[in-house]
Amino acid sequence: DEVFTLLQSFAMSATESVSDFILRRLTMNELSSVSDLDRCHLYLMVLTELINIHLKVGWKRGNPIWRVISPLKNASIRHLQDTDSGQEPTLAGQIQRVVSMAALATVCEAVDQKPELQLDSLEPGPMERFLASLPLNHTLQKPHPEEHSSFSEDSAASQGWGKVVTQYIHDQWVCLSFLLRKYHTLIPSSEGDVPDPVLPAVQMPARTLQSALGALTVLPSDQVLPVFHCMKVLVPKLLTSSESLCVESIDMAWKIISALSNTQLIFWSNLKAFVQFVFDTKVLTIAAKIKGQAYFKIKEIMYKMIEMSAIKTGVFNTLISYCCKSWIVSASDVSQVSLSSAKNYSELILEACIFGTVFRRDQRLTQDVQTYIENLGHDCAANTVIGNTKREDHYVRICAVKFLCLLHGSNMSHKLFMEDLAIKLLDKDESVSKSRTRYYVNSQQHRLKNRVWQTLLVLFPSFDQNFLNRIIDKIFQAGFINNQASIKYFIEWIIILILHKFPQFLLKFWDCFSYGEENLKTSICTFLSVLSHLDIITQNIPEKKPVLKQALVTVLQWCFSHNFSIRLYALAALKKVWSMCKALRVEELEALTSVIESSLNQVENMPGTGNAKKNWQRIQEHFFFASFHPVRDYCLETIFYNLPRLSGLVEDEWIAIGKFTRFTHIPSDAGFQWYLSPTHLCELKPGDWAQQDVGSHLGEA
Repeated sequence: DEVFTLLQSFAMSATESVSDFILRRLTMNELSSVSDLDRCHLYLMVLTELINIHLKVGWKRGNPIWRVISPLKNASIRHLQDTDSGQEPTLAGQIQRVVSMAALATVCEAVDQKPELQLDSLEPGPMERFLASLPLNHTLQKPHPEEHSSFSEDSAASQGWGKVVTQYIHDQWVCLSFLLRKYHTLIPSSEGDVPDPVLPAVQMPARTLQSALGALTVLPSDQVLPVFHCMKVLVPKLLTSSESLCVESIDMAWKIISALSNTQLIFWSNLKAFVQFVFDTKVLTIAAKIKGQAYFKIKEIMYKMIEMSAIKTGVFNTLISYCCKSWIVSASDVSQVSLSSAKNYSELILEACIFGTVFRRDQRLTQDVQTYIENLGHDCAANTVIGNTKREDHYVRICAVKFLCLLHGSNMSHKLFMEDLAIKLLDKDESVSKSRTRYYVNSQQHRLKNRVWQTLLVLFPSFDQNFLNRIIDKIFQAGFINNQASIKYFIEWIIILILHKFPQFLLKFWDCFSYGEENLKTSICTFLSVLSHLDIITQNIPEKKPVLKQALVTVLQWCFSHNFSIRLYALAALKKVWSMCKALRVEELEALTSVIESSLNQVENMPGTGNAKKNWQRIQEHFFFASFHPVRDYCLETIFYNLPRLSGLVEDEWIAIGKFTRFTHIPSDAGFQWYLSPTHLCELKPGDWAQQDVGSHLGEA
């Protein structure tokens, strides 16, 4: 706006005088006490802002900032090389060294972020050679009190000297991280590869990483970021030759992160840097290839981070978004990306797909308020001032799902990854079912199983017949287990889609009805519900009559069940099957016409207003039988929002499609339109009918 432009022009007009003033203050021994270090930081912040302003409007080689940087570097190096001629160091001299190191750190950060500031050639210059040769973690000797100094100055210097030293070490590691990134190609994979190193800190990586461990023991937690940045460069280079040292580095870094879990101001930046170096694609690939200590340490930390997420919302978000992004976004064509490395860490995606905790009431209140404010959009000033950090638990699953949506079944590594994940999901569902045969609606077990089947539905398009041959029995077996209504709908849906796409599995489907009634009493309604969508199942079958005959025979036997609920579902299926038989005029079944139609008419025209008539009306009006179309409604909105909402799942489990579109860390796939439901399912309201297993108690399954 106009005010910003005016302020910017004022700042640019004063650049020359301000930059000359800063240069003089930083290099002419004018800062000589501990209290002057605050002024030093202020000057460097102003210098950084001036650099940013000039870069925004267009960088010119002759501008005042350019003329200041080179003298600042040279003077800072000169001060750091000054050895006090063997005398006891003075406070002023030591403070000037701290100021000089801070100035070099600022220059390195500016050059690292803004390549336009690169003054030297790509070959190491005097500054690079000097910084790479400095002894690492060198502590500045506490200065000897000067005769003319006051007692208060000596006392202040004595009390704050530890903080001064840590700042000096921090700035040294800032410079070193710049060198390591700039000259990463010079880093050897083992220590003895370079006999006469030009840049010792770069070309002797094991020694540097060992020094990084020492720095982590000295630096306070709010100053470890540059050390993490150095580790990000060094660990991939040394993981093969010095695995134990790398594991020690990872372990120490994790101890710092885990100890910071309650320190909001510095936790998130440190966590981000930690994730970027431990879960770097190169580190993950090498660790998986070696299958040594590092691989198991990374897996251990991965699960600890997931565990931490249960009490600190957003930790898993940081991990999963970085990993997914690094696995796919680096390539312009996602379909060509190899997931051979990701396959070794598929547990991460598995845990992300089923992630979500049941919060306490106070936590839910915070979440609800946050969601409400977020949904207000830009009309709410809070959303403009504070960027959405995407730390809500839903975004973990959203990230994983969007990642899976980008994968292509035509790519063999993608296909193998998705198949491996599907098997793990089915195993997870089975283990949850075995752990508790009965669980309450909206319990953690219910939610977990619900998420498993949601993810399987997302993966379904990648399943081919060969893979389904391996898992079809597990899918049918899941239908025999006591399940809550929402899970039943998902299982029924995926069975319908399988039979629609691969009708050859109908033979196995008919076998599901061959068990005795006692074994089927808790599951037969699931398979009868599938038959209520027989028109969808038979769409790809040229000769439908044999299927209709088999369906009619199967349904009729359950119409005589002694259990009312089973009869109800059987009659609903019978109505669908018989309407198809009449439409196709199946002559062999004409003898049954009078019996079937009289039975259906009797149900339709049931006298009175008892429960039987009400339940018949309710089941016919229920969304799964009246409105739901298994093929047309196949989309993310139905899977994650409409079906959970209509099946009575708690609101915490509804993920609005807007959250998928707002989550931009992972791009939307080319078939983005399949996110949205094309039908009016989103307009329906939950009914008072819910599919329940026979004999189950209210609230249980």
